Amino acid sequence: MQSRAVELLVGFFVCLGIAAIFILTMRVSNLADTSGIQGYTVSAAFDDIGGLKTGSPVNMAGVRIGRVTDIELNPDTFQAVATLRVSQEYKIPKDSDASVLTSGLLGEQYVGIGPGGSLDNMKEGDDFIITQSAVVLETLIGQFMTTMGDDDGGSSNNGNQMPAPSGNP
Repeated sequence: MQSRAVELLVGFFVCLGIAAIFILTMRVSNLADTSGIQGYTVSAAFDDIGGLKTGSPVNMAGVRIGRVTDIELNPDTFQAVATLRVSQEYKIPKDSDASVLTSGLLGEQYVGIGPGGSLDNMKEGDDFIITQSAVVLETLIGQFMTTMGDDDGGSSNNGNQMPAPSGNP
């Protein structure tokens, strides 16, 4: 009977540990409160959203002011349209810009809002006019490699011919 009680106690602590890890994971990933934001909805169209996901944060000056609630492809412009829910306590000037940014070098992506100078604020259903797409690391590396491959140190060799051998063996 003693071993059965110990087994139940160990099982209880294992379940408690799994629940604690789950709660910690939700807190760290900031996904715990995606639907509870009361506010207004605005949209931003991007050529490339990279790894932006539904539930990603919307930040202004480093402060989270909302969440991405939906991402769709516009069939006419072939742009990704992100729908953002902004908390009602934050006002965004109409001429603000939206950018897809990355937390750290390989961190999660979020929408960063750069405030404009307009006295009029965005309202429900407004669109960002100025947007900047995500910087995709693979594209940057490909451009860097292409640029480095084209630059051959200033010689007149166009890359299709072997360089002339030197006179010394």
